[in-house]
Amino acid sequence: MAAVSELESALQMEPAAFQALYSAEKPKLEDDNLIFFCQIGKRGLQATQLAQRLGYRGARNYAGAYREWFQKGG
Repeated sequence: MAAVSELESALQMEPAAFQALYSAEKPKLEDDNLIFFCQIGKRGLQATQLAQRLGYRGARNYAGAYREWFQKGG
């Protein structure tokens, strides 16, 4: 997925363009869970807030970040 600096433009792309660039289906505004995370939590929170401002109701931040997930055997 895109870096936080690219996220706003990525989430505003047409679905076909998103698919072509990221080789993944573009999330839908109504998706229940769109989870963001990063190494320690700051960028994941920024990404979540940005997605929520763009209308992604199911945007969530994994507050434990990658470190927690990895420690739990992710």
